[in-house]
Amino acid sequence: MPKTRELDIAERTLICVWKSPPISMPSTTISEKTGIPRSTIDSVYAKACNRGFEPNAHIFSIKDEHVKNNWPLDQWKRVVFTDETSVILNHKRGGTRLWRRSDEAYEKACTRERWGGYSEFMFWGAIQYDHKGPCHIWRPETAQEKKEATKDIKAMNTTREPELRAEWKLNTAMKRVGIRNKRGPKPTWKFNAEQGALTRSVKSKGGIDWYRYQKHIILPKIIPFVQKLQREFGIDAIVQEDNTPSHAHHYQTVVYDLASVTRLLWPGNSPDLNAIEKAWPWLKRTTTKKVAPKNRKDAEKAWLAAWKTLPQDSIRRWIEAIPVHIQAIIEAEGDNNYREGLSGARRRQQHTQKRQQELQEEQYEDCSSSDSEDVAQLYEDFDDLVE
Repeated sequence: MPKTRELDIAERTLICVWKSPPISMPSTTISEKTGIPRSTIDSVYAKACNRGFEPNAHIFSIKDEHVKNNWPLDQWKRVVFTDETSVILNHKRGGTRLWRRSDEAYEKACTRERWGGYSEFMFWGAIQYDHKGPCHIWRPETAQEKKEATKDIKAMNTTREPELRAEWKLNTAMKRVGIRNKRGPKPTWKFNAEQGALTRSVKSKGGIDWYRYQKHIILPKIIPFVQKLQREFGIDAIVQEDNTPSHAHHYQTVVYDLASVTRLLWPGNSPDLNAIEKAWPWLKRTTTKKVAPKNRKDAEKAWLAAWKTLPQDSIRRWIEAIPVHIQAIIEAEGDNNYREGLSGARRRQQHTQKRQQELQEEQYEDCSSSDSEDVAQLYEDFDDLVE
């Protein structure tokens, strides 16, 4: 069994920082980013913890001036928020109220179908403060697409292999120069995943991996949308993506750099700060308002129609709320244990104040619209009472 290369102090430190909170990056993602085997990553992290490393210690703090001075609302307006959500067929968002008699409890009109065998699909979308981006519905990968993927990845590796080989030779020579001969065989070049070769997971069964995300989302949708914002509207847009393996794969960085598109550094486990998360409940309520779609064709049609009618004003409200969420996270010292929106008591209080203000305005309008003769008569009656 070949021995893995020895990690230096910088690589071990990076592993500990990425795996500890608040980043909490999975070992699989770190392996894809660095090319270090997952077993080695787990071993380095475990040894660091055994030797006194405290993962939950606050190694840095977020200060209020970091947000106010560096990232005001105008900066968040530049961000293109992206994400996916799952759509379950024959599943209605929220409950349904109805009137029925006690003997009608099990009639078809008073029950909702529930069956775990209903399939689902993934829906992807992108939004920006002033412009709604493209969307995409994921479909299972066909056999023909898998053959084309194998061919494309082979061509990519053919192009990348000479560059990575030259880089490996340089790094290996620099590590061995001026050092006494190390035990063991002389390092030999082997183009595999650890050395940067592009591969697809054997466990993938037509799901969303780095290749499909790049081919169906990044190249045809994200990059053209960002370039259109820059070219036609003068918006220096930044792409936001979470840290799922398909998004965080090291080769996605190469594609974005070639297109001169900047990505936002995004912390793990932070859906509160992604404005598009608010769009999913809206879309699910809209697509199941009357009845939940029972087949994929109707569901896809309903979701595409709902995406077109998604109000831009709602998108603006969701993005404008991000600084408020950031302030709540700062007060919680990096935790997300806070209540979004208004509490029930606060909501009722605001509703009561608004209703009282409306009643006062109505009374004022009634008084101002009274006839001048009636007002004069009131003054005369008042003078008589005084006399």
